[in-house]
Parts: sequence; structure tokens; C-alpha cells
Amino acid sequence: MTALKANAQPALKRRWVLELGLSAAGAAALIAYGSGASFRQDYVVLIATYGLLALGMYVPFIMSGTLSLAYNAHLGVGAYAAGIVSTKLGWSSLWGIPVGMLIAATVAVLLGMATRKLTGFYLAGVTLLFAVAFEVFILNQVNITGGPSGMPVATPSIFGYSLSRYEIMVAIVLVMWIVGLLLSRLREAPFGVIVRLRKEIPEAVEASGVSSAAMGLIALGFGAMIASVGGSMFAMMGRVAQPESYALHIIFLAIFMPLLGGQKSPWGAVVGAVVVVVFTFELQIVAEAGTLIFALAILLVLRFAPGGILGIGDQLKNFTAKRKRRVEAA
Repeated sequence: MTALKANAQPALKRRWVLELGLSAAGAAALIAYGSGASFRQDYVVLIATYGLLALGMYVPFIMSGTLSLAYNAHLGVGAYAAGIVSTKLGWSSLWGIPVGMLIAATVAVLLGMATRKLTGFYLAGVTLLFAVAFEVFILNQVNITGGPSGMPVATPSIFGYSLSRYEIMVAIVLVMWIVGLLLSRLREAPFGVIVRLRKEIPEAVEASGVSSAAMGLIALGFGAMIASVGGSMFAMMGRVAQPESYALHIIFLAIFMPLLGGQKSPWGAVVGAVVVVVFTFELQIVAEAGTLIFALAILLVLRFAPGGILGIGDQLKNFTAKRKRRVEAA
């Protein structure tokens, strides 16, 4: 056993080094792309926001097997927290990040406790109703949220220094990169293993003395906090929190981002976010058909590459190995 662990250590170290290098290169490429025109910075921030949204959903949905459709609310909570603390309290909008994380986690846990006996369609239906209720709330509560016009968000500042749009863009990309690295490590840590076992073999988790329900609530709260950070920083970039930015269609995009990119790694969620933005916002050649093409891409990936885009390499490797064995057998 000791020998196996010793042999596994170098391979694991090489894997982490490779992951660190590739992910850092991807983050640097996004920052470099956003160093040009202002509209490029908006695209990069949108990619990073969707990336944080997908990473937030990765924890409860992919790892824990709990499907919540309230992620537009978690994004919105982060955005409006930044608006409220900056315009109504006079604080730096950066305080909206921890405040939004706390509120989003509390909402997610309370919603999880209220729906703990529901599964499948019923769980999805109830959380979707909450998402609709949140959208109605921010539209109707004009005194709190500004209603349809939205709420202004002050320029984030640190000790009197106001961050530029470029600096906000760099910050959100770095946050997404750090969260991705942490989730990748967390997935293999004892906590991550227990969370994944809860999805596959909940009886084993309970037999080990760990409450499966409690782990599910922790996963929901953790995912909500990550999504709220994206909402806060997106609002800081646009200087406003608007209802249409947190509409229901975001939920359905968020569900398929990790499935499209690949479920075996949190980076699949980020890859899925990039694909979403490219196909639905940036490619002029697909224009109005972007969402339709994205839907077709999802169908093709789920049909021919169940492991997602990041799993295509493994599929090709397995196919080559099988073909080699057939040739040798012949």
C-alpha cells in the first residue's frame, strides 16, 4: 500500500502542475484578450461571471447531485448587495461581495431545508418557483431594488483608490481561476469525496456517520456563495444591477455549462461558460441563431461525448487502445 502511494505521488504532482499551468495560461489569455477595446472587457467579464455561475452549480449539481434552479437569484443577490451597500449605506461596493455571499448562502440553505424531502422534478419545480418569485420581487420592490430601472452600483474602491474597468475585469478572471483551482483540489479532498459519494452511494455516507442531508445543504450554500461573487463583480463592472441580467434563461444555460464542458473537472464548467458566451453573444456569423446552435451543440456533445468537451481526449485514447488491442488480437 505504501509503495502504491509513493508511486502515485509523482503522477499526482505532475497532474497538478499541468493543471496549474494550463489554467493559468487560459486566465492569461482571457486577460490579454480583454486588454483591447472596451467591448472585449465586457465579454471577458461575462465569461468569468458565467464561469463562476457554472462553478457554483458544479458543487451541488455535479458533485452532490442536488439540482437547484434558483441560481439567477444567487447571482442577483450578489449584484443587489453591491448596489445596496454602496448607494444606501455609502460603503465600498466591494463589501457587497461578502454580504452577498452570506445572504446567498443563507437563502440556499433555508431553501434546501424547506425542500429536503423533495427530489427530481419536484425539487426542480419548487426551486424554479423561487427563482420566478425572486424575479418578481426585484421588479416590484422599487424602494429596495429600483424596480425595472435597476439599482446603481458605485465604482469599487480600496482605501480611496477606485478600480478601473480593466482592473475589475482582471480581478474577476483571477477570482474565477482561484475558485476553479480550489474546487479542483476540493473535489479530491476528503470533503469532496464524501460529497460525491452522497450522489452515488448516499447509504455509504450515512453509514460512515456523516449526515447526507447536511452535506447537501453545505454544497448548496457553497455553490450559492460562488455564484453571488460573480453577480457582485458583474454589477460592479456595469455600474448597475438590472433585473434582466438575472432572468430565468440564465438558469437553463447554467445547467448545461458543466455538462457541455465536462463533469470530471470543475474546469469543464469554465469551458462550458466560454462556449456559451462565444455561441450566444460573440460570434457574428451565428448572430440570432446563437442560442439554437448552442442547444444543438449540447445535444451533439451529450450524444457523442458524454464526458463533455474535456472528456473527448479520454474517449480518443480509449478508442485508440481498443483498436490497438483488436489489431493485436487479429
